Amino acid sequence: MKELAIVVITKNQDWNIQRLIESVLLGTASVSSSEIVVVDSASTDKTVDLAKKYPVNILRLRPDMRLTAAAGRSMGFKYSQSRYLLFLDGDMELHPGWLERAIQVMEGDPTVAVVTGDVIDLPIPADGCVARASTLRAAAVGEAIEAPICGGAAMYRRTVMEQVGTFNPYLYADEEPELCLRIRHKGYRIIHIRRPMVNHYTEPNETLSSVISRRRRNFYLGCGQNIRYHAGTELLWQYVKERGFAFIPGVALMAGLLSLLWSLTTHQWLWFGSWCLLIAVFVASDARRKHSFYRTIVSLIKRLFSIEGTVRGLLLKPLPPETYPASLDVIKRLD
Repeated sequence: MKELAIVVITKNQDWNIQRLIESVLLGTASVSSSEIVVVDSASTDKTVDLAKKYPVNILRLRPDMRLTAAAGRSMGFKYSQSRYLLFLDGDMELHPGWLERAIQVMEGDPTVAVVTGDVIDLPIPADGCVARASTLRAAAVGEAIEAPICGGAAMYRRTVMEQVGTFNPYLYADEEPELCLRIRHKGYRIIHIRRPMVNHYTEPNETLSSVISRRRRNFYLGCGQNIRYHAGTELLWQYVKERGFAFIPGVALMAGLLSLLWSLTTHQWLWFGSWCLLIAVFVASDARRKHSFYRTIVSLIKRLFSIEGTVRGLLLKPLPPETYPASLDVIKRLD
């Protein structure tokens, strides 16, 4: 068994795949035994062709499958055989030196199941090309602190994933927090190393285009899906407490609808008018705090999408993770 597997999930990221793979090759140069697995979600650009130039294994999910980031991670886990697995998204770039520190933390404490680090968000230029960051260099050893969850960039211990289960491939989003909850429930720890781990090239979170893009990619369905999956289990309320971001704005929206119905029925508009006044006060105070009315409007739209997505996720039938199709195309396999 190899020491480390790097699982890279991609979809139409030919603008970054070479940079990512080269950073991984550089980062694993000091690791005694490693493998790189690229799992592509039926890209229609040159992502796969560019990845073929490097010493990596390449798998491709088929277009007729449910194409999710979780599915890519799940397939990468099943294909690889290493003790530790580092998962990266296709729009990232690995910082040198982080891997050595993460492996050191893993080997120093068998109760540590996940290690993550600082994610540096950087914008993508309008032409889709990103210049190599001149500041990409090894950082000083960072403090290791306890963390409740991790994001798309994290290293996992294989034996723990074999015990608690891997990523649920049917989830459209929130697969990492859900897996982290199961890991913590079994008594294992998640550690965050306070030093740069990856550059993440992405759109700013507080723009209308990014919020709409996330909705188009079903990003807001994950919470409702997970609530449906864990209904009737001991993990349900813990998940809702940690990840139920849509519940408070959902209650506020429901209060507005009820006050409107009451006002229409009684012809007394005090209740609905009071609700409108409270919303106006909230919007004004939030815009003042953010120094931007635009960002406040985007935030409100994001909350509405979160409510809608949670409801849509709840309505999706929860399919058993083990039923996800295991058939995929092996584009390149190293001997």
